Amino acid sequence: MNEDGSEYMIGTGFVPATSMQEALSLFEKYLEDQKMEILELEKCKKFDPANFDESDDEDRKIIRVASSSMEDEQIRYVGVSSEAMECEEGETYG
Repeated sequence: MNEDGSEYMIGTGFVPATSMQEALSLFEKYLEDQKMEILELEKCKKFDPANFDESDDEDRKIIRVASSSMEDEQIRYVGVSSEAMECEEGETYG
């Protein structure tokens, strides 16, 4: 997925599965279908909404996407591209 000229994306995948092995296999297939591949996997763990703070915007987004993924048993991936990250770094606020 190189819609904005980016070299890579950093994100989180939500994969309904019965084991970590199954989740990784399904996620790799999902990314392959999207013409993407894992460059580095930071962690893989079972989703527990208790580990997230609903008052935090990012945590709320994770809870919402993970819940949707579990409800309809569809893999979801949310991320930000390297191009977008570079744009954010160059922004000034004030």
